[in-house]
Amino acid sequence: MFALIDCNNFFVSCERTLDKSLIGKPVTVLSNNDGCFISRSQEAKDLGIAMGAPLFKYKKIIETHNIQCLSPKFELYNYKSQQVIRTVSSLIPEYEVYSIDEIFFSLKGFERFFDIKNYCQIIRRTVASETGIPTCIGIAPTKTLAKLANKIAKKFPDTFNGVYLMDTQEKIEKALKWLPVEDLWGIGRKLAAKMHDAGVYKAHDLTQKPEMWLRKVMGIHGVRMMRELQGIPQLPLEEPSIAKQSIATTRSFIEMIAEKEQLRERIKTFSFVCAEKLRKQNSCCKRITVFIQTNRFHKTSGVYNGVLSYTFPNPSSSSVTISKAADILFEALYKEGFRYKKAGVIVTDLIPDNERLINLFEKDIEQKHIPVMKVMDFLNRKYGKDKIRLASQSGKPTYERRNLPPEYEEFLKSNTLPEASFRFH
Repeated sequence: MFALIDCNNFFVSCERTLDKSLIGKPVTVLSNNDGCFISRSQEAKDLGIAMGAPLFKYKKIIETHNIQCLSPKFELYNYKSQQVIRTVSSLIPEYEVYSIDEIFFSLKGFERFFDIKNYCQIIRRTVASETGIPTCIGIAPTKTLAKLANKIAKKFPDTFNGVYLMDTQEKIEKALKWLPVEDLWGIGRKLAAKMHDAGVYKAHDLTQKPEMWLRKVMGIHGVRMMRELQGIPQLPLEEPSIAKQSIATTRSFIEMIAEKEQLRERIKTFSFVCAEKLRKQNSCCKRITVFIQTNRFHKTSGVYNGVLSYTFPNPSSSSVTISKAADILFEALYKEGFRYKKAGVIVTDLIPDNERLINLFEKDIEQKHIPVMKVMDFLNRKYGKDKIRLASQSGKPTYERRNLPPEYEEFLKSNTLPEASFRFH
């Protein structure tokens, strides 16, 4: 049997571990530029706050019901996620971290010694007591069905007390007839429209379609999905990837930037973050890409999307080398007269540090930078993020957040939490 543990309204739940007065009240967490809702408490959902919706559309509801709208505390969310992972891994030997708030795990062999439903309740209680994060768990013969069982556990918390065990064909069929096909794991909006055109409205309808039709519409992915829904495992637990194949630091700005030097500083900071991440996974990059964009919805003020790339003569993870390359690309990209809404730095063609091949016709300055970078990383880990940085950096966080309390701002100044392991949008 597989199980999926999912943290309830994760970002909001993290906020409530900091401020107990938020418990039971409508709370939302906003995106990194405080523009859209990315997490909502059940109380906020009941008031009609939609996931991903822009904040300005709900001003009246927010004022009427005194809904708390909080800037995201990404460092905290990552820290709490790591706590949850450590707690679950202490109770379960085989698991897969699927996202910042979801973990698949295997219960194979547990039924010989435990009542697996009761054991999952123990896991929930342990996570809640050690991290303060409420969770729900779905248990089923396959990962896809476990995802569905988790939905049911969340939808009917009073009925199933946070754990739903889907262990019979009758339960599976009932669940599939209940779930709209567009809510099925792996079915997006465009694919759901195709399904509806073919008369597939519920997940159960999909299992009744011929395999040949599924291959035509969804490829081998569709066949695997159908078998998973039939209770035949097709998706094993996956090992975590050893290293990323590309690293990006991109941000949308709260207010558009017209000042060249201000935008240059952001680009240099993004390149510094990319270099830190490279060193964290013991990698070097061969290529860097920089882009800057105006707001595509404000066409009256002009539209410009600029992107340029550069290939290093020798692979690098040096903040100095990567920052200089980013600055050269920015200088070539920048155009006066525009107000920029988004920018980013992407490093690609990554290789392990110990596999660097040096260009015979180019001087390799990386050897001078390596000891300096090691000291810089050590001091930042010990005394807090960005305590040691390039002179061209302002020290301003890459995330722009208006509604952070002074206490959390102070916490960030001395923050030594591990860097986020997950991409936040």
